[in-house]
Amino acid sequence: MTAQLTYFGGSGGFFALWHILLSTDYRCSLGQHNWHNSYNDIKGEDWPELPSVTNFPDSMVEELSSNSNWQEIVDNLVDSFKPLTNNSLTYQQHWNIKDRSRWKSTEIWPENDITQKSDYKHKLFFVCNPSVRDVLLEADKKILLYTDYDTQELLSKNKNAWKHVKGFNPTKSETTTFNGCEVYYEVAKIAEYTDYQVKLQDIVTSQGQALLDIFNVTINDSNISHNNMWLDLHIDEERKRLFNES
Repeated sequence: MTAQLTYFGGSGGFFALWHILLSTDYRCSLGQHNWHNSYNDIKGEDWPELPSVTNFPDSMVEELSSNSNWQEIVDNLVDSFKPLTNNSLTYQQHWNIKDRSRWKSTEIWPENDITQKSDYKHKLFFVCNPSVRDVLLEADKKILLYTDYDTQELLSKNKNAWKHVKGFNPTKSETTTFNGCEVYYEVAKIAEYTDYQVKLQDIVTSQGQALLDIFNVTINDSNISHNNMWLDLHIDEERKRLFNES
């Protein structure tokens, strides 16, 4: 089974991604994964066995071979094959946001190509700022995450994302109405090719359940903690929008 989560920057993409990872058995390959050499080829005697053959990037082979920092890297790999929680190394690294001006500096991006080649039973693909050709028609669950334009603009401004990235500058004139709210016009276009369209505010107020209904699972303690953690990273003006209070 495969699922694809698409969104436009400033709509809470990683927030939604982690809700799925924390409560379902869908997985994606996270982080340092453009890999060419087999883990098993360089594995030391006291290194743990991994559930499947995992390839390391060339830049890490030398480091691992010298045994300088292998434990942390191996722990991250093992982490990706077991149930994820808020205490997982990858989760802790991703959400180690101490300076809002550098929000995006800790992001750990899924590698869709590696996910495709993996032996995950349920694969999760993640696409930011999708075009129609990015939508996986063969995916069993094609999900579009969206929010209203004003919320998207506010969140992206404060995180230096989406329209505030150099060379990409959507304007207020590039909006349309979708599900009763004003959205970036590409949202409505991509929605036609997806199975589910979930509004960010609905995920926030339901602590993830609005999204997880698609997977027929119920939120757990990790989802509740994740939801609260993410909200705590925002200022009052943002939280009001996320709770539909402004």
